[in-house]
Amino acid sequence: MKNKQLNTLFDRLVFLFLVHLIFKIGDQSINVFSEFTFRGFVFSTYLISYWLIVWYIAEYLNKKIQSKQNLGMKFKKIYTVILFTFNLIFGLVVSFFAYYLYRLGDIAFFDMWDAWTVVPILNPEMTISFLIFYMMVFTFDSYYNANIKIKEDQYQLEKLKRENTLAQYLNLKSQIEPHFLFNSLSVLSSVIHTDTNLASEFTLRLSRILRYVIEKNELLLVPLKDEISFIDNYLFLMQTRFIDEIIFENKVDDNLVNGCYVPPSSLQLLIENAIKHNKFTTENPLRIQLFNEGETLIVRNNLNLRNDIENSTRLGLDNLSGRYSHFCEKPVDIKQTDIDFTVSIPILTKEHYERFNI
Repeated sequence: MKNKQLNTLFDRLVFLFLVHLIFKIGDQSINVFSEFTFRGFVFSTYLISYWLIVWYIAEYLNKKIQSKQNLGMKFKKIYTVILFTFNLIFGLVVSFFAYYLYRLGDIAFFDMWDAWTVVPILNPEMTISFLIFYMMVFTFDSYYNANIKIKEDQYQLEKLKRENTLAQYLNLKSQIEPHFLFNSLSVLSSVIHTDTNLASEFTLRLSRILRYVIEKNELLLVPLKDEISFIDNYLFLMQTRFIDEIIFENKVDDNLVNGCYVPPSSLQLLIENAIKHNKFTTENPLRIQLFNEGETLIVRNNLNLRNDIENSTRLGLDNLSGRYSHFCEKPVDIKQTDIDFTVSIPILTKEHYERFNI
């Protein structure tokens, strides 16, 4: 990282040295090529140092613009216009200050009062020249960083799609594998002769599960209300099989349900893991809670681990954490105690959804 920063600094110094010669040639009182003078050296050092500082300021401001990529399109445009306007005004003030500071220094250290008496204090030529260079650097750096940001976003999006493909595979494997279908069809065959209404509802829910897995898993984000409908269908099948052994509580605020987004099958994965890794009975049921707290969605279940299950590979949880890392900086938080297992996932809003152009 340090080598990259040093290379960037060296490249900028070389570029600024070449550009400053244009300004230096314009000052007839400085002999540019025929002989070395201390005044010419000070002029060069001052001008290059000023422009170098300007470049890093422009880079900092452009990073501020880029950091607002997660804003909605409307607010992002407003923010960019405000920041650009501020930068223009700031550039004008800094340009005049740089010119005036050079003027005072030239008079104080090199006794150039006679030369500057004919130059007005509000010298538009030099001030505007400084400002033009300032805005050129700002525009160039903005364009350069915007291109880098676009390439990084494209890379991250491709990586996210690859991880999402893995998630699709995991969900298809868990939902359509023979074991799952065999258990579901066994439950269906046991109720079809005793409760035709339940059998009909069971078949309908199973078809909705398969449709969701196939269709929605092609997306990067889905509305929370769709994911909740999916887990309702999934839990209907599980609760039909394990009567009164699984209790699910959904306490998510209604306002959040309509404006929140999650990766497809993310909540279902957590519920499936709870069912897969725990033992439960009617007397000691598995209790799964879904609720929101602050800016997170939380899935929590009581812990009663099975003895006959192999050690978890955490492949599903690691994949979920990896997918979330591309949408926001807040991590997926996983905590296990002696009595419960809790997974907290960041709340993703419409702005996150729009950013990835889903």
